[in-house]
Amino acid sequence: MIQFTWRQLVGLYRRGFALFLIAPVIIALVVVPEFIQHIVEIRIGMFDSIEQGRALANDPARWTAGYFKLAGLGLAMLAAARYLAARAQGGTWWKLGEIAWLPLIGALLLFLLVPAIPDLVRAHVPVWVYWTSYTVLSLATLPLMVPIMAALAGDRRTGLLARYWRDWRYVPLLLLLLVAAYAPGMALHYGFHWIAIGKPAVLLWPIMVLDSLAVGLIASMVGAALSLTYEAARP
Repeated sequence: MIQFTWRQLVGLYRRGFALFLIAPVIIALVVVPEFIQHIVEIRIGMFDSIEQGRALANDPARWTAGYFKLAGLGLAMLAAARYLAARAQGGTWWKLGEIAWLPLIGALLLFLLVPAIPDLVRAHVPVWVYWTSYTVLSLATLPLMVPIMAALAGDRRTGLLARYWRDWRYVPLLLLLLVAAYAPGMALHYGFHWIAIGKPAVLLWPIMVLDSLAVGLIASMVGAALSLTYEAARP
């Protein structure tokens, strides 16, 4: 098992926070759609009270904006990871031709679709069978984060699944880094939402700006976690 060190933890936060200064365009990929969703939420009165917030949680307008926010979050995470990998190699992150596109698409499809297989039979199997198979398949795709990062970095040294079993060694490191990456941003995200309830507009809008930046922090930290795991697995 690869050990989780304080040096990696410091590197995680150093890289994550640094992206706000050295790559603000990447942070904007999620901050902008997040703030747009907040505009929708404020206009429908979602922050008027706790009861109103619960009632409007599944409002169609909110979810429409939410889909763009989720797409921006995923894109920002990958872009942050790509930026850090390219920077370490002296490359330029926006030169998309350097990315190994076929391995990247293949790894992403496996990562997203394999855990969805149990949904095909969900209505025909017991609940415990569905959740067990979903959990097992979700865990089975975790080593794919290494070839995903390799493809983003333009690393063509190994095939898509050539080091699948060896990459299991880096899953504990990845999980620990992801927990450390998510914790600050998610704590701020939920905290700002709780503080925002019932506040007047003069306070609500600044809180929503800070909350949008907190979601940007999640994206930058996850990108840093992916890059650190890749560097450990493919030195």
